[in-house]
Amino acid sequence: MNPQSHPSPSNHHARSAFSLIELVIVVVIIGIIGTIAIPRMSSSAENAAANAVIADRATLQRAIDLYEIEHQGVMIHVGAATTNTYYLRLLKKTDLDGTVNDAGIYGPYINTIPTNLHNGLPTVRIDGAPAGANTHGWRYDSTSGTIEPDHTAGTRTFKIKGETIDKVTGDTITKGG
Repeated sequence: MNPQSHPSPSNHHARSAFSLIELVIVVVIIGIIGTIAIPRMSSSAENAAANAVIADRATLQRAIDLYEIEHQGVMIHVGAATTNTYYLRLLKKTDLDGTVNDAGIYGPYINTIPTNLHNGLPTVRIDGAPAGANTHGWRYDSTSGTIEPDHTAGTRTFKIKGETIDKVTGDTITKGG
């Protein structure tokens, strides 16, 4: 029998444990992977939130525009005595004059007011302070009929592959290089 083909039991037992050097190397490798992966994951989460806000803004804007089209050009805020009436016009059925009515033939346009993921608010402010005041999830401009996220300015852009993207519109502001 060849002694090299079958190690002795004492030799086999000693080799089944990791050495301190091997453990240190593994810990260092895990640390390196962590320093690379964690910032990428947090950046991805921020980009996902920004993309969700862009999509939610587009959904809200389409709902507002459809309301106006179906109500013969009358904007959604016209005749709304309260913000609650504005919400109900998006969330419930309405008559041609904008009266919320379960038997109405128009709407509902959306199921719920989406939460702005940058500030956690599912509310809409009609006019008042410009978008960015961070008092509501969204700000509706009754002059233009547009809706914008109301999170704090300065978090308006994010980067994907070197491109700066506007979180409100989804437009590319600067191209990556």
